[in-house]
Amino acid sequence: MDKKSFLALLDKYLKGNTDKEEERFLLNYFNSFQEEDSDIWPQELGDRQELKEKMLGRLTQGINQKSRWDNKVRSIRPKKFLKYAASVAFIIGALYVFFLEQKTGTQSISNQNNSDAIVLKLDDGNLDVISENDQKKITDSKGNVVGYQKGNTIAYEQKPDSKELVYNELTVPLGKKFDLVLSDGTTVKLNAGSTIKYPIQFINGLDREVEIWGEAYFDVTKDENHPFLVNANNIQVEVLGTKFNVSSYPEDEDISTVLVEGSVKLSAKNTVEMRGSLVIKPNQKASLNKSTAQMTVTEVDTDIYTSWINGRIVFKNCPFKNIRKKLERRYNVSIINNNASLDEKFYNASFDIETIEEVMEAFKENYAIDYTISNNHIIIN
Repeated sequence: MDKKSFLALLDKYLKGNTDKEEERFLLNYFNSFQEEDSDIWPQELGDRQELKEKMLGRLTQGINQKSRWDNKVRSIRPKKFLKYAASVAFIIGALYVFFLEQKTGTQSISNQNNSDAIVLKLDDGNLDVISENDQKKITDSKGNVVGYQKGNTIAYEQKPDSKELVYNELTVPLGKKFDLVLSDGTTVKLNAGSTIKYPIQFINGLDREVEIWGEAYFDVTKDENHPFLVNANNIQVEVLGTKFNVSSYPEDEDISTVLVEGSVKLSAKNTVEMRGSLVIKPNQKASLNKSTAQMTVTEVDTDIYTSWINGRIVFKNCPFKNIRKKLERRYNVSIINNNASLDEKFYNASFDIETIEEVMEAFKENYAIDYTISNNHIIIN
């Protein structure tokens, strides 16, 4: 987020006009602040830490009211994962959602200085820091085994006689990725800066429903009797046997869905934004403008929207302001652009496993972009 966007969102918060999602976005930006950023902070607002704590208090209150998980989960026996009869590639850009400083139950992450940790929020509200090299059991509040972690994957096993919905919540920080296998065998690849809330067990007779902020790739197990629903902000995506991408970042003008294969049905929770539902065809992109509530459908190259799964970033005729956002998430850096005209220029580029230094050097050599790097901050002149 550049200085102009940050100050605009901060002003909106101070006027009491932000929602909880925008406040989470601001909170994460506060967490990335370094002392060398002091020139960005308006001194007339007072102490930055004090304002952050007030915001954290508001967010925690809302989360605690909303997150009263059911603790009645029985032990789960290991079984082979279900074979996938349908798959869905689902990228949702929504928010940088981090609760790493939130105190819940008896555990606090803030005093462990784990702002770059992968965190699993358990059914009783406690937070478990996940190391990507661990192999361990995942248990519920009663000590029952509900899943297993093996390296960078957490997998839950199916128990057909489960009667009650109990939730876990997984948060992946900037600069990292992590995999999840849900109890029905659906695989989820979470990209940097993402959070997913999901049932430990899906219940027979109920829809399979999850909620996500950020970016993810879904490979969904087909079950015609139990539709798979993904909620992102005010949009609900119903999987009809398909691969698709969804982007809904708070700072973007549009919420977009790109269909790779199969079909998806888009529905709006808020009918002011979109009335009824819409089904799109493969290689189409549906964009909902947040300001005008107008929906447009265009033909697109879908490869661009799933390249991150294989460690690649592809930009095709992309404005630099959008390129900056993706690089910040991918490399967990802050990019401050002091060249306003640069944000509106369009570029083509493709990167594999390069470091952020190599990426910026490529932009410098090919497009004459001048920059300096200090710690995890990139300043464009």
